[in-house]
Amino acid sequence: MTDADVTREWALQQAELRERLRETDDPGFALSELRRVGGVDISYPRGHPDEAVVALTILSFPALKPLHQLTFAVHITEPYVAGFLAFREIAAYTQAFSRLQAAHPELMPQALLVDGNGTLHPRGFGSACHLGVVLDLPTIGVAKNFLHIDDLAGNDARALKARFREGAQEVELRGESGRVYGVAVRPPGAAVNPVFVSVGHRFALRTAVEVVRRCSVFRVPEPIRVADLLSREQARLIEQAAENHQGG
Repeated sequence: MTDADVTREWALQQAELRERLRETDDPGFALSELRRVGGVDISYPRGHPDEAVVALTILSFPALKPLHQLTFAVHITEPYVAGFLAFREIAAYTQAFSRLQAAHPELMPQALLVDGNGTLHPRGFGSACHLGVVLDLPTIGVAKNFLHIDDLAGNDARALKARFREGAQEVELRGESGRVYGVAVRPPGAAVNPVFVSVGHRFALRTAVEVVRRCSVFRVPEPIRVADLLSREQARLIEQAAENHQGG
């Protein structure tokens, strides 16, 4: 199958999955009843393009104390295609949640923060949406970098940062079409470099923004920050083991 064939097939699958996307809070959901938040991240060891380390963290809410963490190495078989990252990583995330469900079903997160975009995506269906729909989990996309979308031509990272320097606490990312893709959120403290929050699945945008704010001690929300540290640490160990093997 050619790259064009893969992209075409994934675009069809993405459109089908998007039909199941819910951009509203679950009926009866109340933020006051949220007790567990999760974060996921994948790191790729240098020199190992087909190997990755997936990390899943579960924290208490609102205290943000660690309840459980899980890291393991996986072999990645799918290629990277811009706009379709979830297809490359979904098998690893599915494995992580299968392990969590088997060992600690009581710790399944009530809100999962994904290092990546949700509806802030050219086709309105980024990694956080894909993961949420496939696993039927309430998810929120939190991206560290601004993803250019043609409909958001009036926004760019530099212009957004300038608005935060002027005192803005958040900026709605509304396209020329009128569609709201997400919200750029100022982090705690004096920093002006925002994170980009969007709906993943089973959350309204305002609820997603509030969860991210309450999970943030530093720029990156704690569930994702902790998962990122864990996956990077394990990726470095793989790199070091390979270097030692070559040196030996």
